[in-house]
Order: sequence, then structure tokens, then C-alpha cells
Amino acid sequence: MRQILTIPVLFLGLLLMPLSAEAHCDAVDGPVATAAIEALDSQNVNLVLPYAPAAAEPELTAAFKQALVVRGKGPEAKALADRYFMETAVRLHRVGENAPYTGLKPAGVDFGPAIPAAEKALESGELRPLVHLMSQQVGREIAERFEKAQARQIAAKAPTRREEVQAARERVSAELAFIGFVEGIYLAATADGHSEGGGVSNAGGHSE
Repeated sequence: MRQILTIPVLFLGLLLMPLSAEAHCDAVDGPVATAAIEALDSQNVNLVLPYAPAAAEPELTAAFKQALVVRGKGPEAKALADRYFMETAVRLHRVGENAPYTGLKPAGVDFGPAIPAAEKALESGELRPLVHLMSQQVGREIAERFEKAQARQIAAKAPTRREEVQAARERVSAELAFIGFVEGIYLAATADGHSEGGGVSNAGGHSE
């Protein structure tokens, strides 16, 4: 069974990767770009350094100094310098995550309710609304796959004739999708890819 589950679990693992969180960090209004502008406005590079790995500090600091110089040459130069520094900060942040940088994403993109709820939990110190949101969503997804698997079990039986194979194949697929989804959630919940020691946490900062 473990070998049979390998493909669906790997597929679900890809689905469960924090893609929206990564895109959120790449956005103009995301935490990394926001910290970059705050650093420039306050002329304090330390505000953005935690978002990059320690090894990237010299490059990020050099880009910071260059951006400050260009910023003083007028509004158009300021806009170019800000964009350059945001891109540099986000690119180096992605390096710290061993992930590709594909450019800054526009501001105002709707990444769904999970990221705002997680941010609100961090700001307020109140975890219950986030736990409730996630529990509801995971519960709905598990129930939906369970119902599909049960419906296939009722509709199909162990095939004894060739014409029964397709229905049995659909039953097996639904069953493995359900089991794989549950295991995928468990593996994602017990993984430590973004805990201490992962992402850019070695630099002492945000790891998404």
C-alpha cells in the first residue's frame, strides 16, 4: 500500500506546498517588499536584513546603499531605485528558501483567506479564528473525498469480468485519493520545512 500511495501522496504534496504564501512574499505589498521600502524610508537596512539569509547580507546592504543614492535624484529615479531594491530583497529572500525568483507580483492579489487570517493571528495574538478557519476547510475537503470514495464503493465491486474493470478502477482511484489526501495533510502538518532551521530562519527572520 505504501508503494501504491507514493504517486498520489507526491502529487498531493505538491498541491499542499505553500505556493500562495510564496507568491504573497513575492508581491509588491508582501512582507519582504514592504520591509524593503520601510528600510529605505527610514534609512535603516536592518529592517529588511532578517528576510534574507545571512550570506546575502553584503549584497543586500550594497543594493541598499545604491538605492539610497539614486533615490535622491528625483521622483522617477526614486521609483526605479525602490523597484530595484524590492526586487533584490525578494530575490535574495527566495535564495534563502532555495526557490526560484520569478519577479515581483502586483499588489492587491487575492491569495485567499488563509494568509490574511494567519497574519491577523500574529498581529492580534489570537489563534482561535485561524484554527477554526483551517479546521473547517480541511474538514470539508476530507468529507468531500470520503463521500466520493464511498459512492464509488457502492457503485463498484471487485471485478470478475472485463467490463467491470473500469468501475473498479474508478473506485480504487477514489479510495487512494482519499487516503493520499489524508496522509498528505498529516505529512504537511508534521513537516518542519518552514520551522526553525528552514527557509531564511538562519538569518533570524521571516521564512516565507
